Amino acid sequence: MARNATAGSTGGHTYAFRLGYLLLCFNALGWGLNFPILKLGLANSPPLLFTCMRMALGTLAMFIIAAVLGVLRLPRRADVPVLLSVGIMQNMAFITLVTLGVQYLPAGRAAILAYTTPIWVVPAAALFLGERFTLPRAIGVGLGLAGLLTVFNPLSIDWSDHDVFIGGGLIMLGTILWTAGLVHVRRHHWHGDVLSLIPWQLLTSVLALLPLALLLESPSRIDWEPSFVWMLVFSGAIASGICVAAQVAAIRSLPAVSLSLSSASVPSVGMLSAAWFLGEVPTPSDLAGFALIALGILVVGLADRRQALRNRTTAAGGAPVG
Repeated sequence: MARNATAGSTGGHTYAFRLGYLLLCFNALGWGLNFPILKLGLANSPPLLFTCMRMALGTLAMFIIAAVLGVLRLPRRADVPVLLSVGIMQNMAFITLVTLGVQYLPAGRAAILAYTTPIWVVPAAALFLGERFTLPRAIGVGLGLAGLLTVFNPLSIDWSDHDVFIGGGLIMLGTILWTAGLVHVRRHHWHGDVLSLIPWQLLTSVLALLPLALLLESPSRIDWEPSFVWMLVFSGAIASGICVAAQVAAIRSLPAVSLSLSSASVPSVGMLSAAWFLGEVPTPSDLAGFALIALGILVVGLADRRQALRNRTTAAGGAPVG
């Protein structure tokens, strides 16, 4: 019987590697390009209104995708608390804070900081979920923190430039809130299909942010030139919609290590595209910090893979008969 060269299995779970890696490449391009596009789009719109509009387009895209796939349905009551948690913390708060932070930082550096979230998950899971804080995971976290300290090198920072601290602080706060949402997700037993809930999560984030945006910002400040419309469509329908659906499909197609590596591919695309479109030149501290953070994510991913294989082996062995 011929083997499928693009698929494999681990512990009884079949992976579609070709599809999974194509999806990850698509997401790396979509989410990486979104950082310079955010920077350019904010020249035409206040940040909160821009965030509302892009999330509204992402919501519309996800409703269409869920309907086409036949999974669109109302969320079950048991899923509502975590739906609100994801909508507020992982969507509204994270995306809004990153968007605000991009105003103060180079787009490439903002991409590096925004994708440190896998590093924060490890201590959070150990603290709140009782997961083991093993030596490899500790090494991964240490590498990630070293990368952050390298990006914010005290010897190279202009201490009179408060934008660096404002932008960095906003994005890091966003990653912490995203991690808090993930802890809630991991503790929750889902009753509905994840893809069917994403449109409602995005809708929750739009409804939560819209009143605040209208209170603090004026729609009259939006400059509706054609280039801005295209930026908004890309940031909304593609980065906030189609890429989210692609990530769900990738999670189902690939092992955890591959997904961890994808967290490092997005900021690399972000830095390259920022250099291409905005003329940004990454500093040596940015490049060294990115390398350390990417290595930390890889170490954490490999540690998670070993733990998952160990758990499968234990489960397959069962309890001793006696």
